[in-house]
Amino acid sequence: MPDAGILPETPTNDKQTKEGESKGLERKGILQVLFGDEEQGYNYKALCLPHMPCLKGERPPVRLFPVDEPLPLTFSLVMGLQHAFAMVGGLVTPTYILFRYSIDFGNTALQQYAIVAALITNGICTIVNVAKLPVPLTKKIFGRQLYIGSGLLSVVGTNFTFLPIYESCIEHMKEEGIDGTAAFGKLLGTSMACATIQLIFSLLPHRIIGKVFPPIVCAVAVTLIGVGLTGMGMKFWGGGVVCADSVWKLHEQAVDYVGPQPEFPIPENPSAYCENGDVILPFGSPEYIGLGFSVLVFLVAIEIFGSTFMKNCNMILALLLGFMVAGLSDHEGNSYVDSSKITDAPAVDFLWTEWFGIGFYRPAVIPMLIAYIISTIETIGDITATHEVSAMEIDNVEYQERIQGGLMSDAICS
Repeated sequence: MPDAGILPETPTNDKQTKEGESKGLERKGILQVLFGDEEQGYNYKALCLPHMPCLKGERPPVRLFPVDEPLPLTFSLVMGLQHAFAMVGGLVTPTYILFRYSIDFGNTALQQYAIVAALITNGICTIVNVAKLPVPLTKKIFGRQLYIGSGLLSVVGTNFTFLPIYESCIEHMKEEGIDGTAAFGKLLGTSMACATIQLIFSLLPHRIIGKVFPPIVCAVAVTLIGVGLTGMGMKFWGGGVVCADSVWKLHEQAVDYVGPQPEFPIPENPSAYCENGDVILPFGSPEYIGLGFSVLVFLVAIEIFGSTFMKNCNMILALLLGFMVAGLSDHEGNSYVDSSKITDAPAVDFLWTEWFGIGFYRPAVIPMLIAYIISTIETIGDITATHEVSAMEIDNVEYQERIQGGLMSDAICS
């Protein structure tokens, strides 16, 4: 007989206890997947608390997360959204400029398709690049495993380097009576053929790549790219790249060569007046400078007072706040934001809804080859810089594989 003061443990109680522990572990596991925990370094108090420079006290340190560490879902989504917003402008701008001002100015539907196609293609190529896919049979053929993709969080997308080449070649082909879309198809075929030079570079041993593209060359190239993008950003700040590049046409010494410019832009000849939404103002107008300055103020405020989490998302926060200011503002009753093109665009579009044909344009071969060599330097420099800021070594086999895979994904996606 059991002791009167001790109740025996029944199977039911034991089962309930195990079920409770299982549910607790399951709940904890779900929370870890969504948010992580402090033991893993996800101190959300340190990540989310704003910083007040005037207050004393040390801020809790925020550690660097290794490259292959699985991040919580919430953390990944916020960081991914921030990167997506940061890169969208650079991905669609060359495409938009080319299709609007070189291929067909008045065909809004074609311009919308081009932007959709650029985003779809860039998304697919970026996934391939991040995945770092092994190429079958390459170990037997080349004596080493080859990959498609660098395996780093780097975007494969449109490149401003090719924009002047496309613009100039399409203009020459139009003068010869070739339609803009057909001219674009010829350049697509030429680009596909010239991309083989980057594919050849990806197959070379790393010691040869290191001699052809030494680190000092890649570092200078990446620095100059940043300087060039700064200039591009200043043009956008003043009202737009196209009208910024057209300002010289208004100079009195240039009028005799290009003819008098219209007071406002017309489709046949865009002038130095910038159209943003329903507002048309000269390039560098105080209104445009003020809107751009609002984004800069938000960025500076976030860097000074923002939490670590906000600083990681500074681009998306500043863009959203700046867009809000533009949406709430107007100029003489005209809005800076025009959503009609978004409203009129199809809800869903695909790559195969347009066809430009594939041709070949011989005068573009040498400029294209030079552009792909520049793109190769950019790729090596970007991967090297990403390795360094991620606290990864740049003299081991893994780094060499990432260089090879990044070059091959660049070539194939091109």
